[in-house]
Amino acid sequence: MDIAQTYAKYTKELTYDDLPDDVVDHVKKLILDIMGNDIGGYEWMESGPSILDGIRTINRNAKGATVLATGEQMAPEWASFANASMAHSLDYDNHHAKGVIHAGGSVVNCALAAGEENNLTGKELITSVVIGYEIACRLAMALGPHSSHEMGFHPTGTCATFSGSAIIGRARKMSEEQIVNAMGLNGSQAAGSMQYVVNGAWNKRTHPGINTHSSFIAATLAQSGFIGAAEVFEGKQGFLQGYALRPIPENATKTLGKSYETLENAIKPFPLCRYNHQTLDLVIDYQKEHNIDTKRISKIVIDMPTYGVQLCGSPIELKRNPKSPVDAQFSGCFAAALALTEKRADMQTFTAVLEKGMTDEFRRLLSITDIQQADDLDAIHPEFWPGRITMTIDNEDVELYGKHMRGEKERPMSIEEVQDKFRDLSPNHDSKKLDEVFSVINDLENASIDDLLSPLRK
Repeated sequence: MDIAQTYAKYTKELTYDDLPDDVVDHVKKLILDIMGNDIGGYEWMESGPSILDGIRTINRNAKGATVLATGEQMAPEWASFANASMAHSLDYDNHHAKGVIHAGGSVVNCALAAGEENNLTGKELITSVVIGYEIACRLAMALGPHSSHEMGFHPTGTCATFSGSAIIGRARKMSEEQIVNAMGLNGSQAAGSMQYVVNGAWNKRTHPGINTHSSFIAATLAQSGFIGAAEVFEGKQGFLQGYALRPIPENATKTLGKSYETLENAIKPFPLCRYNHQTLDLVIDYQKEHNIDTKRISKIVIDMPTYGVQLCGSPIELKRNPKSPVDAQFSGCFAAALALTEKRADMQTFTAVLEKGMTDEFRRLLSITDIQQADDLDAIHPEFWPGRITMTIDNEDVELYGKHMRGEKERPMSIEEVQDKFRDLSPNHDSKKLDEVFSVINDLENASIDDLLSPLRK
């Protein structure tokens, strides 16, 4: 049985009753987290209105699924495109460290759209979301840590194309053969160029939206008898060979059905790149305890794994002089200055600093921060996402180190903390309506997808 066949069988056979309680509880938080990001990506980022305006032009009044930020109805493939693109726009969506992938924006929004289209129960929604995370995260691990990035591909934009077809296939009660054929077509759809890093382009934000839309196309064609490529993953010219320098094919199915990578998806407490979270977490905690005058700091050195330095520390002059929200999200220097001056890093705080303009002291902190690679951190990454910050205060070095970040399973966020994050991302939504959403999420297994989304519809 090849990988696609294994995934199709798993998709058809998994039941809600198979899921451990801790998986169900975590999935509820993951769904709520992505729904908040769907709204926040529209409310807080300049790309949101242009994405939605463009989709409205294409959609031509079709209905069937909800755009969470505005409550309007669109065809499922376009509603999922809009929601998934918004979800990743802030880089605040949950993250799977071992696969280096943000699967949730695609997985949850594909499940929501397919769920509305097919009137799924809460139990079916939960099960579909688990299937999506299990497939997307395992595919990312099968590409090999960073092996796909090095070729210029963004796993967030490639792997969930396949999991989306599984989600839709289950919702539509497609056969295993049809799901396999849909995945075979996904092999010609998976995309996600990393070239966006050159100018802070908006491409990255749309990667989850593009792949959910592709999933709907593939599933629909497969239902109509379309024959997709065989051995789409492990074939000589298949996905794993074409998208990775060092693929690990066995990771695609290893322990599938026995353990849950879904539990490994961490919810982000801060709206900056995940590689900046150790800096934010450690420095905020330190500053809350000691409340030092930042003028006493003469030097800051941030140690990161190699890939963290590439994203958040190089070129250092750009990281010390962020020109846009994206620049700030991917600047370790900005993260340190934000943590020291504000002692918090929620969406409203992050945005306020950029809108009001950075103070002279904030800019001084940027200028004295260096970011460097550390071999000991590389040795345990990406199984762990460690970080070390050394601050020279009154000519004495203070070292902070962390291996587990807040939001990971070792330091989980509570459902109440995820609700607070949702509210922070949704400043223009009625508080009572949000309370209705939270109430349904807490009891999702006894509710329907209509119960969950009706408070957000127009």
